[in-house]
Amino acid sequence: MADTPTQPAVNVDPAQGEPSPPSKAQRVISISLWVVLVLVMVGVIAGRFVPTHPEIPVLFPAATFALTDQNGKPFGAEQLRGKPYICDFIFTTCGGICPMMSHKMAELQKQTPAGVQLVSFTVNPETDTPPVLKKYAGEYGADETRWHFLTGTPKQMTDAVNGMKLPYEAATPGMSIGHSDKFLLIDGDGSVRGVADSNEPEAMKRLISDAKWLAGTRKGRG
Repeated sequence: MADTPTQPAVNVDPAQGEPSPPSKAQRVISISLWVVLVLVMVGVIAGRFVPTHPEIPVLFPAATFALTDQNGKPFGAEQLRGKPYICDFIFTTCGGICPMMSHKMAELQKQTPAGVQLVSFTVNPETDTPPVLKKYAGEYGADETRWHFLTGTPKQMTDAVNGMKLPYEAATPGMSIGHSDKFLLIDGDGSVRGVADSNEPEAMKRLISDAKWLAGTRKGRG
């Protein structure tokens, strides 16, 4: 009968003993590295599914203007160069759509980045002097570092509204001033990128989304 082969003997160094378990510090470092690795992988995967904002087309060049703000200081297109802005046309004695538009502009002030400027042009400059606009701005909680109320001569204001390609009708006996209830989104290069109906909630949501996107682009930063 053949001898059964035996396993070679393993010499254990009694001085070396059993391998010591990892220390607490080593376990913490190991766990931390695994957590970082997992987070990186999750971020990479999630990044593939985050929708990107579509490019907003240029519609037409915005009006150029040099007017006066609610503080009696010169303010125009040059001061807005490199900054995206949303504008509308209102007048302070309007009893129809203007209060609604100004309330919505105040909401835009809360819901858009600080880099997005807001501009309200008056279409009744004979009445809407800088002090009148200053009072009106206060009624709507305007942050005057970014919300500007502009006035000028009747011709300057007519040129501004026409340059923005919005309808306008001067007051006639028995008829008030007629003007648009739309908001325009304009980029830092002075190009109109959006026209939003202030009465349509979806259009206003899109305006906010587009303004946020534009504020992060080169044309928004200048």
